[in-house]
Amino acid sequence: MHETSLMKNLLAIVDRAAGVEGNGPVRVVHLRIGEMAGVSEDALRFAFDVMAKGTAAEGASLDVEKVPLQIRCAACGANSNPSDFVFICPACGSCDIEILAGREMEVDYILVGDRATESEDSGA
Repeated sequence: MHETSLMKNLLAIVDRAAGVEGNGPVRVVHLRIGEMAGVSEDALRFAFDVMAKGTAAEGASLDVEKVPLQIRCAACGANSNPSDFVFICPACGSCDIEILAGREMEVDYILVGDRATESEDSGA
């Protein structure tokens, strides 16, 4: 389960952010995870619950925003959100597409004390 190594990296980011802010406990960790990121939200939540103990994130809530797959057709420029991972433009039938969103796993923000701080990509 690679979610444990992802969580280890995430908790290192949280610890750094909490150390910089230094004004209270971490209250919320907000992630953006694309539907093609290959990450199990349930496994990630379980890893957070287990691995956050004794870290700056202990007692914080983990919020996960799911990012839908979005593609753009290079032939006609149409954008679409395929629900079945079929990478064919629904407008013109071209297979020449670019993935715009849906592969990310990133820390969107970390709420420490009473304020949110922008953070960095988790490197996943």
